[in-house]
Amino acid sequence: MANSDPAVLRKAVSRLYDAFREAADSVGNISSIEKDVSVRQHQTMSLVCRLTEEKPNGVTLKELAEAMKLAPATVSELVESLVKKNFLQRVQNPEDRRAVQITLTDHGQTLLDECIKCVDSLCEKLLAGLPAGERVSMLSALAKITEKL
Repeated sequence: MANSDPAVLRKAVSRLYDAFREAADSVGNISSIEKDVSVRQHQTMSLVCRLTEEKPNGVTLKELAEAMKLAPATVSELVESLVKKNFLQRVQNPEDRRAVQITLTDHGQTLLDECIKCVDSLCEKLLAGLPAGERVSMLSALAKITEKL
């Protein structure tokens, strides 16, 4: 059972996750900031970044909670912790003063940009070690997995 398809994929995902965290730790200035951000907080920031591509004025707490499949109270705590760290900000909705929208701060965007550079660099190194045909097959399979998720 240890060599089953799910076990191979699970092991690969786990090792990739560890490698990405190690790579992030090796990045000078960003590593001290990154260590102060939990995985869940990082996921929250990444999701806010992705959602604000479609909604540049920001997302509501309700929209963020729905996207994360978490209770609004849980997401509210995550957002509050990230606001205190100056990674996210709450902005008043110009159309409805009672509504608040959540966006990344410049500081939060800088952190995400640095993390993306770090991960991209690691991915390039990993992919460079594969023959072209295997690289194309693997990336195609990963794209299909991503679509199903």
